[in-house]
Amino acid sequence: MSVDEHSAAYVIYTSGSTGLPKGTVVPHRGILRLVLNNSAVPVDQQTVMLQAASVTFDAATLELWGPLLNGGQVVLYPEEVVAPAQLATCIHQHQVNTIWLTAGLFDQWVAAELPAMPSLRYVLTGGDVVSPQSVARCYQQYPQVTVINGYGPTENTTFTCCFPIPKDWPATQPLPIGKPIGNTQVYVLDTHQQPVPVGVVG
Repeated sequence: MSVDEHSAAYVIYTSGSTGLPKGTVVPHRGILRLVLNNSAVPVDQQTVMLQAASVTFDAATLELWGPLLNGGQVVLYPEEVVAPAQLATCIHQHQVNTIWLTAGLFDQWVAAELPAMPSLRYVLTGGDVVSPQSVARCYQQYPQVTVINGYGPTENTTFTCCFPIPKDWPATQPLPIGKPIGNTQVYVLDTHQQPVPVGVVG
């Protein structure tokens, strides 16, 4: 059996963009566009990424294959339930420098006011609307960190767009979803699925 970039890598179940449960076939090229040569999601040989998402959740694709296909390290979260204090312990113990948290867990993690985590460099968050207030608190607590708002339906393999949030982003201003990551195009459509002009809401 021959395998190429169009071949199925896995099937993941989601209600995603339609609201109806379905199986989504993710091709190898979907994973590769996410984790190779993609400056929007910084993963390289120095990456030590925590793998805390369920393998039935598309974030696990980034957590596992990002480091492994770039010569980095994957740290498997040892607990069944992801909780802020245990996250902090794991990050400190294994010198983790990159984590992905859902927007809700990110809020809890920042609110817990955990001790310093000097190894941490990148916090990717998304899956829902990211709170600019939580981002501001994160930057106050961990000034060495870059927070990245990642947006994308499961059908497009974890992230479609990313927005590295500036440290001076106002806590009262909503966060954009950013620009398409490498090897990705984004189209804004109207209610008839037709492209809209630049500046027009879709």
